[in-house]
Amino acid sequence: MRTVFLLLVLLLTAEAYPQSVRVRRVKRVTPEKSGSYLLAGVVPGSGNLLVAGEGYNGLSLLETRRGRMKVISNEPGAGYEPAVTADGNKVFYRSDDFRDNRKYSSVWSYDIATGNRELLLERGRGVNPPAVTGNAVLLKSDSEMRIEQRGPVLKSGSARTFVVIEEMMPVLYRGDERKELMPNGDGFYIWASLSPDGTMILYNYQGRGSYICSTDGKIMHDLGRINAPRWFNNTIVIGMDDKDDGHRITSSDLVYYSLGEKKLVSLTSTPERSEMFPFAVDSRRIAFCTDNGEIYIMKVRVR
Repeated sequence: MRTVFLLLVLLLTAEAYPQSVRVRRVKRVTPEKSGSYLLAGVVPGSGNLLVAGEGYNGLSLLETRRGRMKVISNEPGAGYEPAVTADGNKVFYRSDDFRDNRKYSSVWSYDIATGNRELLLERGRGVNPPAVTGNAVLLKSDSEMRIEQRGPVLKSGSARTFVVIEEMMPVLYRGDERKELMPNGDGFYIWASLSPDGTMILYNYQGRGSYICSTDGKIMHDLGRINAPRWFNNTIVIGMDDKDDGHRITSSDLVYYSLGEKKLVSLTSTPERSEMFPFAVDSRRIAFCTDNGEIYIMKVRVR
């Protein structure tokens, strides 16, 4: 009986703590001759993607099953770090306007079902891309900061906890608390995000490598050289290993880091194209874009 119990514990532990990722197949989801796109996000629960034009101008919804595009905005900057509520109903994005050599930004809400737009923040200075946790959105500019609930309150460890980049460093917002974090010391930080369970922060430090720290700023994992890192789940991080000539990316493959195995593993090796900027679509699929402006979905098996 004791042996059966131990085996059951081991099986449950293996399921709760996935270690490795295996690629099953890869499929292009943008239609032929549809233009060039950058992958900008994922709509939870739908399998649909957010894509942007060159320079992250404009933002569209890509229905992956039908290969159809639905324009959300044609405004400059709209495709740079949009955010989606956990229920998949609302998209938040920032649009940019340049006047008298100064940049002004607005933040909009887009309802996927109705196509209605709502202005949330108008022509501010120093406007951050909107950040979403659950169904709540954090709006921040030089003159104001507020959190708005835009759907049912979710019961999760990350409820009302946000991680954003301000002045090139990670900043944690939790309730009324604002905490500046510099786990690696002075320098610039990019690609910061909160783990799905709300206990860890993923970030890249000065382009040298990616790390995971606690919400108190203590470094927990050194992931090595992985750019554009994103959470696949609480134990696996996906990203890209890219090379450039100082002006543009010359090659890039997708990689993942397993916190359990503590190693960086390649997902692709394709000299004929560069795979970039992966997002987790769900527990079995990863979306990415290429240097040719194509969008693909990779089906994977996690063990």
